[in-house]
Amino acid sequence: MRTLAGAVAVVAAVASCSLAPDPPASSSADGPSPPPVSTNGGVAFPRTLQADRMVEVQVETPGDERGIVTAASLTSPYFGPSGTVPTNVLLEPGWVSRVRVPLGPALCPAGSGDSVATVQVRAYEGEVLADRDVTLDDAVLADINAVECRQRIATDAAAPSFSGQLDTVADALETQVVLSRGASAEPARLVSLSGNVIFSLEPAPEALPVTLESSESSATVPVTITATRCDAHAFAESKKTFVFTATYEVAGERITVEYLATGATREALQALFDACGEGSESDGIGGQ
Repeated sequence: MRTLAGAVAVVAAVASCSLAPDPPASSSADGPSPPPVSTNGGVAFPRTLQADRMVEVQVETPGDERGIVTAASLTSPYFGPSGTVPTNVLLEPGWVSRVRVPLGPALCPAGSGDSVATVQVRAYEGEVLADRDVTLDDAVLADINAVECRQRIATDAAAPSFSGQLDTVADALETQVVLSRGASAEPARLVSLSGNVIFSLEPAPEALPVTLESSESSATVPVTITATRCDAHAFAESKKTFVFTATYEVAGERITVEYLATGATREALQALFDACGEGSESDGIGGQ
């Protein structure tokens, strides 16, 4: 009887072990890992981004997992820090993802070393974030830097901007372009001012050329701005609607620079365009 009782106890113990639930499969509480990215990439500067001084950093993944680029920054010997900007760009195997990053101020002269984009990546359905560095082919950045450093020769001597004095007369905006002395003491001779696809800009008669002498801190040129293209298609297609140009002779060079209408001037120009568009629609020739 003792032998039989012992056998029964052993069988019961074995049965009890065989019925115990399996331990749960191991899993990451943080979800899937962010995918890798290629350590080298390119840079593009499409026309649509030039007015905002943004470049496209080209990023690829060598793996087979999708991901999301959630933020990006750019470190370059050609430009000051851009800061980290949030983004939401799909990282897809076999694709070249294009991440927009603003440029910091041009460094004149340029420094040395690599241009590197740091992109923050997560898995497509994950939450874990990882920073990935992408060393860039920065020939495009070098070209932009060369152009902007040349333009700085002019803007350091006489930076152009619009004054806050605005007067709308009929279908035109009358204001002033102000030349402001910067870090350079070079005399700057302003020889022309021009508008863009949407707005024409005409200096007052005999207002040009004008020279900002080394001893002067500022000079003004009265101008009249008119909306010359009023259809919605032209406005939508224009990439530099509020960008104007000024051409100087300074330090023995002829240099053209761009400057942007901001604040009250930009609002007045928008109102000018809107009024022009409404007039075109009433005539049946605009608003397409």
